[in-house]
Amino acid sequence: MKIKGEKGKSFNDRELAGEVRTLTLNEIKKALNGNDEDFKKAVILRLAGSILPRLNEVTGENGGAIQIEGVEINVRK
Repeated sequence: MKIKGEKGKSFNDRELAGEVRTLTLNEIKKALNGNDEDFKKAVILRLAGSILPRLNEVTGENGGAIQIEGVEINVRK
């Protein structure tokens, strides 16, 4: 139970959220270990965006280095 004016989630909310995450992960594991290949592919495609690392390549004009004017960047070796 939260006290009036208190911010954040109550302990019970955090505990419930943990239980729901565990249940969800267990159901996903069952789906991935199951025999329904179409459903398995759908689960993997849905999760791929959040599970796989995000690799962003940022380049300047014509794929060259990014030119930043007025900023000095020191790189330690």
